[in-house]
Amino acid sequence: MPIDGELNDDLMLFNKNITAAQNLAINAAKIALNNFEWRYVTMVFHNSSILLGLTAFMQIYRKSVIVGKGTFLHGKESSADRISQFVIFGSDLVDIMCTLDWMRKREFDNTGKFIVICNNCDERKAMDIFWNHKILNVVFINDSSGTSSIIGFTYSIYDNQKCEISPPEPLLDSCIHNSCMGVYPLKLRNLHKCQIIVSTFEQVPFMSLKTGTPIGADGDLLLLIAEALNATLKVMTPHRGAGWGQLDKDGNWLGSLADVYHDLANFSMTSAAITLTRFKAFHLSTDYHSINMAWVTHPAVPLPGWQKLLRPFKMKARISLAVTFVLIILVAVFVKSNLWAKLSKRINTSARPQTCVLFYSWTICMGMPATTLPSKPTFLTMFLLWMFYCFMIRTFYQTSLIHAMKDNLNYPEFENLQDILNSGYPFGGVPALKDFYIDDPEVYNNWKSINSTEINDMMVSLSRGMKYVLAMNKVTAQSFILKHYGDIHIVPQMIVTSPTVLYFKKFSPMVQSLNLILDRLVEGGFTEKLYKNHASTHARKKTDSTAPMNFEQYMGCYVVLAAGWIVSILVFICEVYCYKFSVSLQNI
Repeated sequence: MPIDGELNDDLMLFNKNITAAQNLAINAAKIALNNFEWRYVTMVFHNSSILLGLTAFMQIYRKSVIVGKGTFLHGKESSADRISQFVIFGSDLVDIMCTLDWMRKREFDNTGKFIVICNNCDERKAMDIFWNHKILNVVFINDSSGTSSIIGFTYSIYDNQKCEISPPEPLLDSCIHNSCMGVYPLKLRNLHKCQIIVSTFEQVPFMSLKTGTPIGADGDLLLLIAEALNATLKVMTPHRGAGWGQLDKDGNWLGSLADVYHDLANFSMTSAAITLTRFKAFHLSTDYHSINMAWVTHPAVPLPGWQKLLRPFKMKARISLAVTFVLIILVAVFVKSNLWAKLSKRINTSARPQTCVLFYSWTICMGMPATTLPSKPTFLTMFLLWMFYCFMIRTFYQTSLIHAMKDNLNYPEFENLQDILNSGYPFGGVPALKDFYIDDPEVYNNWKSINSTEINDMMVSLSRGMKYVLAMNKVTAQSFILKHYGDIHIVPQMIVTSPTVLYFKKFSPMVQSLNLILDRLVEGGFTEKLYKNHASTHARKKTDSTAPMNFEQYMGCYVVLAAGWIVSILVFICEVYCYKFSVSLQNI
């Protein structure tokens, strides 16, 4: 291989009397050249007492590296989370453990590839140290005899039913002295019936724990994952707090994510949306589905029955009809004026009409027969056109009025966030969803936080007319409607469509193996099938449109009738008063 040729040329630079430290470093460089990705930077930690071995390593591994002691980085602002290849030179196990403790404190990626060099160290104790630091991809190079006999070690995870790590496994001699390819296989693929702990909570239709066995879209998927890992599944609910989880006022995690953060569970499966806070604090799996977060409020408020008389006409039609009748009033006033008297003499017609034009036009519009017709052809044509116009308007109106009075019409529902803000309703949801509006002060500053355990009670209150807008999972709201718990309105404008992922603690060693399983389940269509069976979206059920009409549905007719009576009485009173007033003036 070309790499071996380059390595042999580099070895010619050293004296034939290679020291033990140099021999360890040469083999470490060979493993790094064949297994590290050269496009990434490698971090090299060393002890000042073994600089000779470090020099030999650097002579051979001529790739991008950062070299220093364990104290040369300060704070978390370094690029620690972007480095995943490490070489550690240690004088003894205490030195190595101190370096690993410092790396964990600085949040280095413990799931990366490690090469640890230690001269004459106990490999059994070394493996225990790596396991306690959750370092799985490690090659431990040791000169156990103090001579040039180099042995590389690694270990397996749960190689038996005792759920313990294996004894140190020597790498083959051909690996150490030849190509040494593939020394970092994927581990945690078979747990040998060992236990994995998953934190979740009751969330229909994603997760139901009533039978003791997870049921639902996430529940069935969780059982498939446990079977693929050959693991014993243990499900726990949040030990502190409830629901998905959020930070309290002291900055401590609550809910299901707190179980992961405090190492009480291996991962959290809750169909939680990805927010900025969660993304920073946890490691996410590959996405296996998506969820829609939506605004939910009370169902539409029915329109009062008396307003239904206007429903057959759109706003433009209402305006045009209003203008038409205003013109009639103007015409009626005009024909009573002196100007019309002068014009009528010129066109050879009567000075003033004997009947009220306004009242006569209204009776024709209402379908009453025309008792008199104009004698002039011009006026007769205009009159007949007006009758035809009134007939058409009345026919269309009556046809549509039947459906308008029978159907249950409602006030306009909220269509987007701006409608919610304009309504003045209080709004909110679980604190995590507040992160999506960090750039919208009007929403962010007025958000009312509620606990996830209160969501079902809130939906019941909304279905009974509570004036509140709740941010929640759209599928959960649809499930609430379809199971007849109540009727609620889901605002069409979504808050966010978020990928569905598993949540792990930062740099969890289980992420890689879980991602492999999830990728296969997604590609095989299993996740799509599970969500279709348990959490598919359905249209809202429509109310029965064949119900008999009730008093409320034609209340508008009574309103018009009562208004007509009131106006008639007022006009009658005015006429009586005006008549008496005119009689009194004549007597004077």
